[in-house]
Amino acid sequence: MKLEKTAIDGIEPPTSGQVFYWDDELQGFGLRVTPTRKTYIVQGRVAGRTVRVTLAPHGVYTPTVARKAALKKLGEMAGGTDHNSAKKLQNVRSLTLDDAYADYIRAKRFTKNTLRDYAKAMDNGFADWKKTPVADIKREMIERRFNQLSKTSKAQANQMFRFLRALMNYSMEKYSTPDGEPLMPSNPCNRLTALKMWHRIERRTRHVEPEKVKALFGALSHSPAGSAHLNAVRDLCALLLLTGLREQEGASLKWTDVDLVGKRITIINTKSHRQHTLPIGDWLSNLLSRRKAQTGMSAFVFPAENAAGHVKHHRKNVLSLSKQSGIPFRLHDLRRTFASIVNHHLQQSLSLSTVKKLLNHATSGDVTAGYIQFGAEDLRQPMQMVEEFVLKHAGIQPSADVIALVKKQA
Repeated sequence: MKLEKTAIDGIEPPTSGQVFYWDDELQGFGLRVTPTRKTYIVQGRVAGRTVRVTLAPHGVYTPTVARKAALKKLGEMAGGTDHNSAKKLQNVRSLTLDDAYADYIRAKRFTKNTLRDYAKAMDNGFADWKKTPVADIKREMIERRFNQLSKTSKAQANQMFRFLRALMNYSMEKYSTPDGEPLMPSNPCNRLTALKMWHRIERRTRHVEPEKVKALFGALSHSPAGSAHLNAVRDLCALLLLTGLREQEGASLKWTDVDLVGKRITIINTKSHRQHTLPIGDWLSNLLSRRKAQTGMSAFVFPAENAAGHVKHHRKNVLSLSKQSGIPFRLHDLRRTFASIVNHHLQQSLSLSTVKKLLNHATSGDVTAGYIQFGAEDLRQPMQMVEEFVLKHAGIQPSADVIALVKKQA
């Protein structure tokens, strides 16, 4: 049919799907009709491929205007112009850093702490780049911003740009050009490596030495005058010291993940995204049983009146316990203390695979470790050994049952 106003107005829309009508006079000029709309289109071939381009809805364009637009597009296609690829390329090149960031955190699994750090980096390090197209972030910009942030904190500059480097790597492959090439030829953050600009930050080594464990446990003992929140932080410290859990893994522990009968705990949401089950000794089991009676109907082992529902804002409490014990420490120091105990303080040496399993560390790249399988009960003896070691240095006498169990397993 000839696509004229009278003929187009007389077309009955389909009840579903779409129907195409092609013009008798101008080959490639057509009309796509759906239940709700009639739209002018043009179709031709570019480099041996069929390319279809949408022009405008009927009513926005008249048939005469649409025919002229179609003729122009067909001429450009004959000259090798692929309008769809050009439009896709334009869309890709206009993708902003904020757009890429939104896709990145949706596409991958991150812990709450990681998401918090990423949001902080976007807001504090790259707020003025949020609306900047990713493809327009150049190496010179990277160098200047890194130097600027380094003046405030070298460690924070490293952390923020490690995040940006990962985001750029994701964007390069996620948003390829129509011909399949990466959005950028290379990651602009690579300049920091090429120019050796990354700051060398000494890894923290602070932990509680065995001779100081008694003073620490003295501060962890409940006080009648202590608040419920402070006592929860005290018990959390004991849990972290005896299990080596990360701060938020312990703080967010739920009762549904505690087996007081089987004496084991399970961490569902871990940094490594691997479920982590650990046996616990009698002393820690008794501590958790006491907490169970104290917390009532709470879902969390360490409940708190905040949006999270569990202890979270405890910096002042930890500083108070540190001052009371006379031992400078933060919660992550307790994980390092646990690692130090299992690595070189126990009478019986543990294999590297066992140490990694206790800390829930990845074994990627270690082919042999990938073949070694551990069940939770395989870790009971090492965990019991750690508890006995800590209690001994804390001046707490373990029960006869505990001693018998350790001797039997040894």
